[in-house]
Amino acid sequence: MYTERQIECSLLMSSEISLSKLSEDFGEKSDPTVANTQKASLTISEALAITLKQALQERRLTMGVLDCGKLLSCSPNRVMVCVLPEVTNGDISVLIQHTLIRSFCWEHDIRLLMVKDERSLLDLVRGCPEYKDVTEQSVSCMMLEYPIDGNSEADTFVCGYHDTVMYSDMYPKPIIHLPD
Repeated sequence: MYTERQIECSLLMSSEISLSKLSEDFGEKSDPTVANTQKASLTISEALAITLKQALQERRLTMGVLDCGKLLSCSPNRVMVCVLPEVTNGDISVLIQHTLIRSFCWEHDIRLLMVKDERSLLDLVRGCPEYKDVTEQSVSCMMLEYPIDGNSEADTFVCGYHDTVMYSDMYPKPIIHLPD
């Protein structure tokens, strides 16, 4: 069985994108004392966080089960990635909703990524000033639409990660831990 780190390393080696620039391009300051080899080891967690932040800023993120369901029913081809938090509280209605969303995504070839918990998604979304009042129910399902002017490097990395890992024979599928 492969670890998440081994998968990320193989993706980095086979990828043609410049991962060392992702966090700098997104406005995060880099430490000049950090070697370039350390910068190139961007994790899927960091790339997904960057992709979510970009989607928020570009207003191409749909949140909440109802709104995501509406998007899926009218334009499933616009959805680049669906992000679902792991259900840990045993709420049967949330489990049913997630099962239906996963099935729909599978049927329509929509990429689906699982993250560890709603809290990390909530903190990430609340980091943007216009979304500071978002509730946990809003982040129970998130759909990222394709950008109008093409995928960013972070988008490409996240999609490549999904295509490599989720279509592999590795089980159980990894759950992504978003950075703090």
